[in-house]
Amino acid sequence: MSALFLILSVISGLFIGRLTHFELHGKAVEIILYALVFLVGLDLSKEKIEKRFLKGILMTIISTIVGTLIFAFILSLFLPLKKLETLLAASGFGWYSLSAVIITSTYSAYIGSISFFANVLRELIAIIISPFALKKSRYGTISVAGATSMDTLLGIISMYSDRETALISFGHGFVVSILVPVFVNLFLKLLGV
Repeated sequence: MSALFLILSVISGLFIGRLTHFELHGKAVEIILYALVFLVGLDLSKEKIEKRFLKGILMTIISTIVGTLIFAFILSLFLPLKKLETLLAASGFGWYSLSAVIITSTYSAYIGSISFFANVLRELIAIIISPFALKKSRYGTISVAGATSMDTLLGIISMYSDRETALISFGHGFVVSILVPVFVNLFLKLLGV
């Protein structure tokens, strides 16, 4: 029932937005997102952090990075791009705004655009599958969310799972977000930029 409500909310928002041409100022969306993360943080504050949380966060981070890069490498075998360019585009780990801007400004608008769309697609897939996938694999779902597991997807993950999973999701997203510029710059250096 909750998954249906989430999907209907998105569809209703799209429909009303198109009909009324309603626009939120860019800062308003950001403030609402921070408020959502704050509320999830308040809820998570009731949890006692244990070593198993840290182990879960670490294993999920490693799985996210290794899985993303392996998938990008395999995909590079079928794309008319250099292998390093495909790895560079994927190294946004879901943070499309940062990775695309860095890549576009320092390397190539074409690869920056690919990075943007690949990472937006990653986030959309995570939004769509989360309500269902969390029942089967909470760590896998967090991994698919990538860097967005601490912001955009955190509300959905906390709604469809437990506090422990939400805590792991936040920690995972926080660390992966820190690693995005590290990996983007690593692949830029390997490309000779």
